[in-house]
Amino acid sequence: MVSEQDICRLLNEFNSISPLAFVQRIDISSMGIGSVLGYLCESGRAVSAGEISEYMGVSTARVAVLLKKMSEKELITKTSDPNDKRRVMVSITSKGIEAFKEKKREILLYSGAIVEHFGVKRVEDFIESCREIKAVVDKVEKEQASAPSWANEDIEK
Repeated sequence: MVSEQDICRLLNEFNSISPLAFVQRIDISSMGIGSVLGYLCESGRAVSAGEISEYMGVSTARVAVLLKKMSEKELITKTSDPNDKRRVMVSITSKGIEAFKEKKREILLYSGAIVEHFGVKRVEDFIESCREIKAVVDKVEKEQASAPSWANEDIEK
């Protein structure tokens, strides 16, 4: 069995590389502006704020804040749906398309450098390891969710 000391050392080492910040730099669909721009580019049409909310899996309030920022940066335009004035329709602007293309170029640059350095096989192995780690975490979460509530309480209470 792995010791608590080894687990803590590995977690500290892993966290020292700021994995979330790194992954977000190479994830074109990460939450936020990049995700909305990508969705608008892919859809090729005006979409409702509700559709964006559903696509991203976040609240309409979160989307409203994001759309306000994007509108201020002139990445999108917002209009009322002619059939339902309560519904906001969102379209990407040429500035938004260029911003998305630039982000995509940046991601391809970083990702290409990673694949060149490690090779396709090692990157594929890394991805498979991440899938296995996710499966273990999902299994533990499922087991914890199905355990009686008293089993998850702090014993010292």
